[in-house]
Amino acid sequence: MHKYQTSFIANSKVTILSDKGKKHVAVVGGGMSAEREVSLVSSSGVNQALVDSGYKVTFIDMGVDIASVLLQIKPDIVYNCLHGTYGEDGCLPGLLNILRIPYTHSGVLASSLAFSKIHAKAWFVANDIKTAKSIIVNKSDNIKDDPMPRPYVIKPLIQGSSIGVEVIFVEDDFNFADYDFPYGDQVMIEEYIKGREMQVAVLNGRSLGVLEIKLLKRRFYDYETKYTDGFAEHLCPAPLPQNMYNKLLEESERIYQTMNCRGVVRTEFIFDESKNEFFALEINTHPGMTPLSIIPEIAALQGMDFRTLVERILETACIDT
Repeated sequence: MHKYQTSFIANSKVTILSDKGKKHVAVVGGGMSAEREVSLVSSSGVNQALVDSGYKVTFIDMGVDIASVLLQIKPDIVYNCLHGTYGEDGCLPGLLNILRIPYTHSGVLASSLAFSKIHAKAWFVANDIKTAKSIIVNKSDNIKDDPMPRPYVIKPLIQGSSIGVEVIFVEDDFNFADYDFPYGDQVMIEEYIKGREMQVAVLNGRSLGVLEIKLLKRRFYDYETKYTDGFAEHLCPAPLPQNMYNKLLEESERIYQTMNCRGVVRTEFIFDESKNEFFALEINTHPGMTPLSIIPEIAALQGMDFRTLVERILETACIDT
């Protein structure tokens, strides 16, 4: 099995971290997706922040029995700390809607729409949001040559954390005929736009700030770069002209609102300096909360420490109506 494939966990692991407090919060993390390890790191910080803030906290490392576990422990709120499949794609929000348990982060529609790259891309285009050109390639197409002129990006349709993403440059020794479609029978092929990578944090409909990622060791912002100290430099706030900075804030709020997001999200853009234009790449409705994550760093611009940020996210918990 590929190290980034979805796994099967029969039984959730339940850990009581604090048995009394103002409200009972169940933090659901870990889980069965390819991003399990990242989710566990995010959950660790969130768990501690909630305990320090005086909540009764139960951590659930999610298995397939999650519904019965939640019915048994009866939390007041679920903090959705899952990344990837089953948590970020709308599955857990759908279950929590049925169980009528308020939860953090976006609901079913926004989560599933943002998680599917093909649908998110179509939504960008339909809403006049500039984005990189792309096509969908099926394994059954048996394409032998490059599906579009190099450089281009290969993206699995439903993976996060840049898992499975490859950038094919002109000089690379790569034959598309040998690509084995490790994450499903379809991939998105997207034009590569050379530029500066910008990340925007949005909390409860308001943009908090813009951060620029400066790569130090890799050619693009891949999985290892995201989660390995020393692989990238974060410039926060991003060194942009004020009018361009404000434009990113406004565009991120528009994306958030029209997609009907909730809680906290992170929007990703490429700034093409040759055209003086921004291109939206993705929107992440369940962004990481690890020590190297972008959301806490941007929130600090607004004077929010990690514990305050977690509480602010918790305050947005609700169910779809």
